[in-house]
Amino acid sequence: MRVLVTDYAWADLSVEQSVLEGIGVELVAAPDGSESTLARLAAGASGIMTCWAQTTERVIQAALPDLKVVTRYGVGLDNIDVACATARKIPVAYVPDYCMADVAEHAMALLLALSRKVAGFDRSVRGDVWDIQACQPLNRLTGRTLGLIGYGRIAREVAVRAAPFGLRVLTTAPSLTPATTAAGGAEAVTLEVLLDTSDYVSVHCPSTEATRGLIDANALRRMKPTACLINTSRGDIVDETALADALDAGEIAGAALDVRVVEPPGEGDRLIGMPQVIHTPHAAFYSAESLIELRERAAKETRRVLQGEEPENLVNPEYRREGG
Repeated sequence: MRVLVTDYAWADLSVEQSVLEGIGVELVAAPDGSESTLARLAAGASGIMTCWAQTTERVIQAALPDLKVVTRYGVGLDNIDVACATARKIPVAYVPDYCMADVAEHAMALLLALSRKVAGFDRSVRGDVWDIQACQPLNRLTGRTLGLIGYGRIAREVAVRAAPFGLRVLTTAPSLTPATTAAGGAEAVTLEVLLDTSDYVSVHCPSTEATRGLIDANALRRMKPTACLINTSRGDIVDETALADALDAGEIAGAALDVRVVEPPGEGDRLIGMPQVIHTPHAAFYSAESLIELRERAAKETRRVLQGEEPENLVNPEYRREGG
């Protein structure tokens, strides 16, 4: 059996191979993530394991009739044509809870860096400017308000970490209940109230038709001129042109972005050049511990299906009813 690995962000596939070699799987690593390359290499593959590369209908179709499973290294599914897989009776598996602590810690690190102007002071000192006044204002976090857009596993981890800093935590999500909000100590409000009230707005919702472009010009205008935006979720939830315009106009004070619509951003990107924006390279999920867990669990999900079992984390249970 062959399993195509479309892309990965680590040195090798030794962890995956150690899980799959016992059932006679050969891993094939794609040299690039272009659709034509992936479609060519998918022919005859029993499984596809994908990180960020677009696993399109063409790629999935190219693997038929041998394809038995598509596995996502991680949480988001916006790079997989799940509808196509479902229609072809192919289960899609993922690893929804491997990096909750890591992303929550990264979001808090970005929040603290914005609050204490860490990146700005670092640039100033490296530029031979030793001046407390170089990056003002500085405000304590205690008594400030953090708004979480979305309240899934990661957002709840952020809420738990925010409380010891004396932050009031607001949240908004379609499926909130008193029980889920109470679990992390957050207060449920409407999106409008969250934007109006929060000193820091942190994005934690998935990328869907309903959320793409959610943080647009109107949303940014509702935020305080002293407020900052943090995004560790998906780049397309934020209208990047509107964000750059809002920062230029002083409608908000700053932003910290771990995710972008295009990764890496192209030459001349406006946000990259803005001193009030902190950037990290889609690194929130990344830690030595989380990567080992992610790779092992993704490979085990693939192995389960190839051995005739159901994955533990099945995205599309309706695949059994589709395709005739």
